[in-house]
Amino acid sequence: MKAPYDLSGMRILLTGAAGGIGSATARLCASLGAEMILTDVVEDAALLAELRQDGRNHVFETCDVRSRAEVETFCTRNFPLDALILNAGIFPKEDWLGDDWHEQFREAMDVNVAGPANFVRATLAHMKGRGAGRIVLLGSIAAHTGGTHAHSPMHYGASKGAVHTFVRWLARRAAPEVLVNAVAPGSTQTRMVAMASPDALKGMPIPRFGRPEEIAWPLAFLCSPGASFMCGAIVDVNGGAFMG
Repeated sequence: MKAPYDLSGMRILLTGAAGGIGSATARLCASLGAEMILTDVVEDAALLAELRQDGRNHVFETCDVRSRAEVETFCTRNFPLDALILNAGIFPKEDWLGDDWHEQFREAMDVNVAGPANFVRATLAHMKGRGAGRIVLLGSIAAHTGGTHAHSPMHYGASKGAVHTFVRWLARRAAPEVLVNAVAPGSTQTRMVAMASPDALKGMPIPRFGRPEEIAWPLAFLCSPGASFMCGAIVDVNGGAFMG
């Protein structure tokens, strides 16, 4: 029997791998023994070279998560897969009263909601046919609260609310072979919150931004044998900013 947090022998597909949470998750999962299949809109050659120092054949390819055809080609080319970590997302900041807001709303839904759905549609039958699999999605505290900062965009919160619904909808249909769960981060030190003031967090139980690795740890855990009885869970990782 494998140790509870051992990922050795697993092939894990990770989207949004070039970002702060994505790259931290790639490093962590690789350190736990996984072979990583990474994708983002741009390739991070330095990250790939770093990971390959362990001697495993990690992969990094570009892929547009909005394109079902492109996602299916990418996934099929990289079968077999044991787990998905669907981390890719955008944080559009346009004012909802702006003239182009409808276009930005559709973009948020295409990337944050339809993107993960594209990967699930391309891989779920494959995983169920193998008799096992893990799918981990990235939700957000914004799905619970509407956003923790005054500048939090409505279309981001709405898209992450849809992700939380998707997790629960999918978990019932994928089990028992494939376990579906999510992590809902609070404010984390990434480009998404570059304009946010730390002062907004002073009243929180843990009054600081999270670090990318603090989100990576629960993401990796949900892929591990230690999460074998978790199904449809949304794990809140936000320093106590939301206690639901």
